[in-house]
Amino acid sequence: MDSTEPRRGGKFALVLAVLGMAGAVFSLAAVGASSPTSTPVGQVDLAAQAGHQAAAAAPQAAAAKTVSISGYAYSPATLTVNVGDTVTWTNQDTAPHNVVVTSGPEKFTSPTLQKGQSYTFTFTKVGSYQYYCSIHPDMKASITVAGGATTTAPPTTTAAPTTTMPGHPTTTPPTTTTPPAGEPPASCVPKEALAPLLAHIKAAHLETSPLQQVTDALAFDQYIKSHTVMLGQVLDPLLSSSLSGDVLSPFIAHVKAAHLEMSPLEQVNEALAFDQYIKTHTVMLEQMLDPALAQATC
Repeated sequence: MDSTEPRRGGKFALVLAVLGMAGAVFSLAAVGASSPTSTPVGQVDLAAQAGHQAAAAAPQAAAAKTVSISGYAYSPATLTVNVGDTVTWTNQDTAPHNVVVTSGPEKFTSPTLQKGQSYTFTFTKVGSYQYYCSIHPDMKASITVAGGATTTAPPTTTAAPTTTMPGHPTTTPPTTTTPPAGEPPASCVPKEALAPLLAHIKAAHLETSPLQQVTDALAFDQYIKSHTVMLGQVLDPLLSSSLSGDVLSPFIAHVKAAHLEMSPLEQVNEALAFDQYIKTHTVMLEQMLDPALAQATC
């Protein structure tokens, strides 16, 4: 046998092995290039997650809401909006109206709106807003503003001075404030403030027949005078107490909007709407008495 054949056979086997390995590498490269990219199990797609988070965090577009003032009423009387939304009030009545916020995170008062005029306000704070028309205090409505969180600072307290002795625990005695002897608490309403009202109700309503009360009401001038004088008697003690600010605020707002800022002709037209005129002033009286009636008498 020729001694060169084994060598040729070994070289041929080596060539076949090299070709086989090259084919395997080429196949793997082709598979890698043609197969789609996939996220391994258990691995988060950070790019997709960031996109979802950005979409969720994007602020909502501000909306525009409208409130119609018609028939001596706000419509809708209750409204829910988000922070950044605007609300526009439009007066459809021949009578003038306004918007006065009495409670809420921020208070505002619109100008007096004549028929066809509008007022717009953008809400920036979350909370519940109560408002009314100071010209016609029986007109009331509310707005709830959502879409954010409010932070409330913890109440601050001032501790009484303490003395620390070595080896003893430090204690702070509670501080209490008591009114001077013989003086009522600051939040107390004097009984004399309610005495005229209670006396009038007892004599003119509880002890008078319905027919007599109707007869009294028909004497319009005297009827109004009786009740305005009674109002003055009720307010006199309150105006000298700590509640004077709460009592006077509805009255001042009404006088400013319904009398000082309105022409005499407009005031005459208001008075000619007799039922609404009486209702306006009795509701104003109620608003003035509410702070007093909400507290205990003394």
